[in-house]
Amino acid sequence: MKTIRLIKLTLRDFQSGSGTITADGEDTNVYAANGKGKTRLASAFSWLLFDKDSLGRSDFEIKNLDAQGNEEHGLEHSVEALLGISDSEAPLQAYRVALKKTYREQWTKKRGQAQATFTGHTVDYSVDGVPCQKKDFQSRITEIVGSEDTFRLLTSPTAFPALHWQKQRSLLLEICGDISDQDVIASDDKLAKLSAIMGKRSIDDHRKVVAARRTEINKELEKIPVRIDEVKRGLPDLTGLDRSEISAKIENFDYALNEKKLKLQGIDTGGSIAGLSKKLAEVNADILKIERTHYGETMKTGDRLDSHVSQVTSTITNQKKYIIETEGEISRKQFQLPRIEAELTMLREKWTAISDESLYIPDFKDDVKEVCAACGQSLPAAEVEEAHRKALEMYTNYKYNETKTFNLSKAQRLEDTEARGTTLAAEKKRITEEIETLTKDLEITKAVIAENEILLAEHKADRDAIRKTAEDYSMIFGRAELLDAKAELEASIQAEKDGRTQDADKIKADITILQGELDAAKEKVDRFTRREAGEKRIQTLMAEEKTLAAEFEKLEAELFLTELFIKQKVDLLSKRINSKFEITRFKLFSQNINGGIEQCCEITSGGVGFNSGLNSAARTNAGLDIIKTLQHYYSMSCPVFVDNAESVVDLLHPDCQMIRLIVSERDSVLRVETAATAVGAAA
Repeated sequence: MKTIRLIKLTLRDFQSGSGTITADGEDTNVYAANGKGKTRLASAFSWLLFDKDSLGRSDFEIKNLDAQGNEEHGLEHSVEALLGISDSEAPLQAYRVALKKTYREQWTKKRGQAQATFTGHTVDYSVDGVPCQKKDFQSRITEIVGSEDTFRLLTSPTAFPALHWQKQRSLLLEICGDISDQDVIASDDKLAKLSAIMGKRSIDDHRKVVAARRTEINKELEKIPVRIDEVKRGLPDLTGLDRSEISAKIENFDYALNEKKLKLQGIDTGGSIAGLSKKLAEVNADILKIERTHYGETMKTGDRLDSHVSQVTSTITNQKKYIIETEGEISRKQFQLPRIEAELTMLREKWTAISDESLYIPDFKDDVKEVCAACGQSLPAAEVEEAHRKALEMYTNYKYNETKTFNLSKAQRLEDTEARGTTLAAEKKRITEEIETLTKDLEITKAVIAENEILLAEHKADRDAIRKTAEDYSMIFGRAELLDAKAELEASIQAEKDGRTQDADKIKADITILQGELDAAKEKVDRFTRREAGEKRIQTLMAEEKTLAAEFEKLEAELFLTELFIKQKVDLLSKRINSKFEITRFKLFSQNINGGIEQCCEITSGGVGFNSGLNSAARTNAGLDIIKTLQHYYSMSCPVFVDNAESVVDLLHPDCQMIRLIVSERDSVLRVETAATAVGAAA
């Protein structure tokens, strides 16, 4: 087991307090009156490791405050702890480590300001006196104490009880081990059938399935009597009805009704009306025929004009498209001309500048020395004359070569400039001519479009006139005579119908009466059909009710087995977990009002719930008992700070270093007492 002991803890201006407690890795009692800094020690140790106070808050006040609650500036706030660390598996590797963290203000003097201003805080870190970065410091903390969450569980009696019950339960199962479903089933013969019932489901999943299905069945069972009652109330009354007698009446009514309808049809179509109607149909056909012929012949010309309209319209569209494209092309070419003209102007200026260039060659004779540079005396005349001769020879050769090179270069550059100018002038002329040609084409095309638009208007006018002529039937030869014949036939038919109206009205009245009697008879027969369907529906609902009731009983039996399983698992799991603790017990399941079992995790001591009336002393001892088990599970013994330790008469010892914070009214400053100092004081 890894063992961590607090050797020394030093505070400097931390939460308005400074001082040192020396524990030497032993159990330590710290005495002081209320408000003198006992809890500050636990917060300082927690802040050093995890940037939080003893309650796990990261936004607590570190700096000193004056009587009005204002922060004091210009101070450094630091906490330093010396820890002793050993490992039972390697006792020779025991060592000590010094951890220090300093919280300081940052003051910055900005440009243009005479005094520095407060701009925030910074934190310095060191391990064994060696400064380091925050990430290296945190890495070292993790190496020593592990994760923050685990270390708090091992050092604070309130840490585990503060967890959510699901996290508490999960951690207990991690420590003590869960019990498999098969182990629970094997522990009681009554549960033998449960494996086959559940299949691949877990108990919880199967209970959810059963509960959901029970709810569905209950709803269905509640609905079935209502449905049966609705069907019964909707059954037709058959009192005094004979089905065979009513069926015979229906046959008689059908026969009589058909006879009346045939008689009415004979009145409408019989006699001279049929012949007159046939002649009227022939006249209508003749009228339609000559109208169609007239329209078809006339519209042949209209179709040709339609074709002309389409062709001219298409031509105008293409010509207008050509105008747009040509205007764009002219604009692009006109845009090029200023650029060419500007370059031509530049070339003219360049040619003039090159033409005006001349070559300057210095006179080398001026460089001939006639006086000795060393002694200052005049050189011999022969020597000076020879020097002049050589200088003149060099000057002549140099002037010749430079002049030749200069003239060749000048001539070449003038030639290049003239060539570029000639090319640009030709390009300018070509573009100007192309613009003129395109402009003429544009004018011609616009004139043609105007002519085509006049032609299009003429074609449209001719086409519309032809269409009007095609739809005018008044001038068709022979049509007027056919219309007169049609009018005479229609008048004759109407006269015949008027003479037969009274007979038809009487037959229609008889048909109405017969149809009513037939419908009434059919409704009575339909009652028998609906009665049979209703009685059949009632039998189906009663059978469904019986099936659902049997399924409900089966589900109840399965639910009973699952509850028996849970109770058995409760007993086994509770015994296993509670055996790991000395005075603390855990309630892992609760029974609902409806008899169901629900998971929970409630800490108890002496039968009293941790959050249901357990006194402060018992809560502290329960927390220490949990720490004892957790330290054995994680194989790490750590110092435990116990606040308000004076309130617990018989304080449980978790087999690790304990630092008891005890209220003592007579101690106005912190008084530290270890086992060694207590023995010394007693001696």
